[in-house]
Amino acid sequence: MTSSEYWRALLHETNVVEQLSNKLTGQAIHNGAIDAQLQRQYLVRRAALADRADSLQRATGFAITSEVDADLAARHLLDWDREHHTGQGTVPAAAARWDADPRGYVHQEHASLCRDDQLDDPDAARPRT
Repeated sequence: MTSSEYWRALLHETNVVEQLSNKLTGQAIHNGAIDAQLQRQYLVRRAALADRADSLQRATGFAITSEVDADLAARHLLDWDREHHTGQGTVPAAAARWDADPRGYVHQEHASLCRDDQLDDPDAARPRT
């Protein structure tokens, strides 16, 4: 994948994550509740996006900001899956190994999401990793 294609894919995934966020916000506004499965899909895709963006932003001088964002997004997903027991990868969220490597957990869960074809949702686009 060329650099241009990688950036285009990153921008596309950013748009998809924003659409998921808007959908969740709309649900919360209209009925005061959100779809937990949709929330988890948002968290996985948001964390994977932040992780990919971090690697691209390191060359621009924004590495500290993007690294913090990726780490926070990863921790949020890990905390969600621990609380709701919704992890889908082979190593459960409760495993102590993820305490030191929450971004590794994101990689596992995003790969599981892709492998299970859960990205075929018409409201969500496939990430290009």
